[in-house]
Amino acid sequence: PLKPETSTAEPKRSKVEIFKEQSNFIRYPLNEEIYTDTPNINEASTQLIKFHGSYQQYNRDERGTRSYSFMLRTKNPGGKVPNQLYLTMDDLADQFGIGTLRLTTRQTFQLHGVLKKDLKTVMSTIIRNMGSTLGACGDLNRNVLAPAAPFMTKEYKFAQETAENIAALLTPQSGFYYDVWVDGEKFMTSEPPEVVKARNDNSHGTNFPDSPEPIYGTQFLPRKFKIAVTVPTDNSVDILTNDIGVVVVFDEDGEPQGFNIYVRLLL
Repeated sequence: PLKPETSTAEPKRSKVEIFKEQSNFIRYPLNEEIYTDTPNINEASTQLIKFHGSYQQYNRDERGTRSYSFMLRTKNPGGKVPNQLYLTMDDLADQFGIGTLRLTTRQTFQLHGVLKKDLKTVMSTIIRNMGSTLGACGDLNRNVLAPAAPFMTKEYKFAQETAENIAALLTPQSGFYYDVWVDGEKFMTSEPPEVVKARNDNSHGTNFPDSPEPIYGTQFLPRKFKIAVTVPTDNSVDILTNDIGVVVVFDEDGEPQGFNIYVRLLL
């Protein structure tokens, strides 16, 4: 029998993977493109801005010169939205969007029709009003879902807290988002000690040591990743449509005992 052919050539890499690697952790060339006079951004920046929670769009029915705009998506773990953020998003939709504010099935807002010249104003306003679009799109963990119904039981509260902790754990750490939109201004955040400990835990050799992104590295993920948390009998988050589904297990007194984990395998 013939021996199988072996090749030492490296597999061809996609443009997107190269863009990510050369971007200085999702900064360049987006940090320059947003200041140019053109109504759109270049190919590399079009891919990178997704990590910042935005997509470049244009009217496909137009002929001739394209009219570009941007869609911005917020990230709201567990569907929680502070009053201040809602009022801000509603205002921005009228001032810089198309007058509508859309809700998504993943518990986020989408703001459409933002022009490139207004991007930094809109992004910085969201950040300064208790909001974020960081990681709402792109090859990383997306918004973490939890039942949004306002049930104040131990079970529902714990599911919400778990979703918030997972979202914090998998949030990018290199600061690229704040460097681009608020010129590196620091915003105070508080994380439970267990989240910080889990992020720094490299006991299985899965982290990138001495990297600004200890979990993601320079490449982030090959594609988007989705997680949802819920309690037994409540499938409002459609648990099996996520890459990882987390169902909290409780005892008879409503005290959390652990989790049932559902993992979607792509074969």
